[in-house]
Amino acid sequence: MHMKLLIAIAIIASFAASANAPSKHHRFGLTEAMPRTDGAIRIASYNMLNYFDQVNDPNLEGKYDDFGDNPGPTSQARCQELADAIKAMDADVIALQEVESKAALEHFNKTYLKDMGYTYIASEDVGYYRGCEQSLLSRFPITQTRTWPDADLANVKRTGGGWADIPQDTYPDDFKFQRSPLFTTVQTPDGYTLQLFTVHHKAGQDRWRREAEALQIVSYINELQANDPDANIIVLGDFNAQPWDRSMQVYREGGMVDAMNLRSNLTHGYASPLRVTHTSGRVIDFIMLNHATLGELVPSSGFVLGTSAQDYDWRNNPVPAGYASDHYPIAIDLVPSEGAGHTLDAKPWPRSAMHGALKASPVVVIPGGQATQQDTPAAPAGNGNFIASKRSKVFHTADCANGQNISDKNKTPFTSVAQAKKSGRRPAKCCNPGS
Repeated sequence: MHMKLLIAIAIIASFAASANAPSKHHRFGLTEAMPRTDGAIRIASYNMLNYFDQVNDPNLEGKYDDFGDNPGPTSQARCQELADAIKAMDADVIALQEVESKAALEHFNKTYLKDMGYTYIASEDVGYYRGCEQSLLSRFPITQTRTWPDADLANVKRTGGGWADIPQDTYPDDFKFQRSPLFTTVQTPDGYTLQLFTVHHKAGQDRWRREAEALQIVSYINELQANDPDANIIVLGDFNAQPWDRSMQVYREGGMVDAMNLRSNLTHGYASPLRVTHTSGRVIDFIMLNHATLGELVPSSGFVLGTSAQDYDWRNNPVPAGYASDHYPIAIDLVPSEGAGHTLDAKPWPRSAMHGALKASPVVVIPGGQATQQDTPAAPAGNGNFIASKRSKVFHTADCANGQNISDKNKTPFTSVAQAKKSGRRPAKCCNPGS
């Protein structure tokens, strides 16, 4: 009997280990969440990729339907994958994007996160036509919420250069946020206060709109800091822009600092696959801190938790099993005491948790014979990494503005630079794919 019990325990342990094993499709980020820093609180962000509940909303019927197939209700299997990722992060405050409603999030929290202690929820309908919004789960009281769905962005001031042209033929009469940020104030039991802007900036080729939205949010930050120079402010979420884009420069010029970039090990910078936050191989999710909050940041605490990055045709095929979202959750640790971040140290990333992503980025030899990780992560496999027009002899990266202007009927996808060149096309000079 004793031997049978030991065998049963071994089988259960083996099953649990396999259930928690990294996905075979892991390509980016760590394969396991970093442990919490003792004495700190954890702040995180996660785009949940069209999280819609199992209740039909008559207001969401037609082209975008929460109960049809675009996007349709989120399967229970994917709900569990999303919950597993959130549980692994173990954040005290987590900003969420692409959530159907507060009611949907309350159901998700009660059903899948009931032991996580997320007593406080904020989620506001901001009139986005696809029916999803920014939200927040918190273990600490939320003392204030606000949105700006009717803010007029037409008068934001653009100084300096590098701005995208605003297309006059599409310039909206009402130039507003496509998705208003969700502003919340959170306070710990000891009185430490954070003011958070959860954002989901406009995707696609409309750089001009992302720039205007960023300028408007920075103006809100300036107002808060004018009233209270010591205000602790965070902007976090899906920025739909990479670090070098003009909209991200707006935040940096406004005094915000990318907390995820402040690591003592500079080997893993923006180009590292460990920093990628989206299955497309891009860094587009951020946690930005003002200088007051920066004093509470635990050095080297930021990380990206990689989940399954399985490739699939998202336009025509269902989400595969084991796939949570096309974004990965990100997190940092803060000491909830003014200026005390330097008093704690985060644990270093274990090599075992980095291996899955690093092996996807080839090692190259630089002058002097030193081996290093390639600066640009390998392009993920799958349709749409590169695109071209059927009528053109050049090809583009999938996120290139000129490539996005190609009509769907003329758009030709390629899975690699080699495949595109084999078709007789050359890299477009505007985006230099493969460079």
